[in-house]
Amino acid sequence: MNWKIYMAAALVIACVILISSCYGTRKTLLFENRVHHWKVYFIKKRHFSIGTYAHYEVFYKGVQLVLPQEITDGKRAVSEFTSAVAIDNRSSQFGTLIVAFEGDFQRDDGVPFRSFITLHIRPDGKDGLIVHNPCNGHEAQMEIVQESPE
Repeated sequence: MNWKIYMAAALVIACVILISSCYGTRKTLLFENRVHHWKVYFIKKRHFSIGTYAHYEVFYKGVQLVLPQEITDGKRAVSEFTSAVAIDNRSSQFGTLIVAFEGDFQRDDGVPFRSFITLHIRPDGKDGLIVHNPCNGHEAQMEIVQESPE
């Protein structure tokens, strides 16, 4: 009789371990620039019903970077990036961060399509950022709002 109780307990523990391993989020710091205050994280989320999803998150001076819809594709703000990389200190563009994400667009004949957008982001010397689109040469100024501790 005792072996049945032990077997049931072992089965319950195995099920709990199996189910808990199918869910979770892992956040890995990939890059940190202490001069310009950039941090790039690789986020990997596991969910049993949808599988694994990975993206990058960028923080500037402790605040998560959220690109407003005026700078992105005009339809949504972007805070999760397909790719994010910082330029190393041997370059003349030191302090610049390159991010890529997928945007939704519509052709002139009304057909929707998706395309990757690559942006270069660099600090402007104050608390703002300069966002440069290398494809069309447009630049935009973006202010970072620091959260006040309450």
